[in-house]
Amino acid sequence: MKNKPKDLLELNPYGKVPVLVEDGEPIYESNIINQYLDEKYPELRLLPQDLKERARIRIWMDYCDTRLHAAASEVLHGPEPEKATERLKKYLAVVERALDGRAFLGGEYSLADVTLIPFCTRRERYKFDLDGFPHLRRWFDSMLARPAVASTL
Repeated sequence: MKNKPKDLLELNPYGKVPVLVEDGEPIYESNIINQYLDEKYPELRLLPQDLKERARIRIWMDYCDTRLHAAASEVLHGPEPEKATERLKKYLAVVERALDGRAFLGGEYSLADVTLIPFCTRRERYKFDLDGFPHLRRWFDSMLARPAVASTL
């Protein structure tokens, strides 16, 4: 892996951030870290107790990683960025439909929303905008207004 600090690679063989070190043990991958923290701090749960609802949130988390981020990476680094851009728009349209009439992806504020926020903050880098996605735009604006989100930007 090019230009990755040795100490990062020792903690995370993927060479990616974030990495959370708990009691000397590294935990990496954003979604895994988020689920770990959700379980560690049950008073602040962002995954529903209901197993089916929890699975639905995890599906959205996976969708963000395997569809949205993957297409965005192809826009930036792939051999056919135009095709990747079209795939990205198609994937965003799925999110748009899911947010029609809803404040959050999973009904309540959850790790599904937490997972999507960073993706949307990188929209300039990923060369997309929210024009044509009014529900996604409304959702994103409401996320940015949350103090816990605003404090991280």
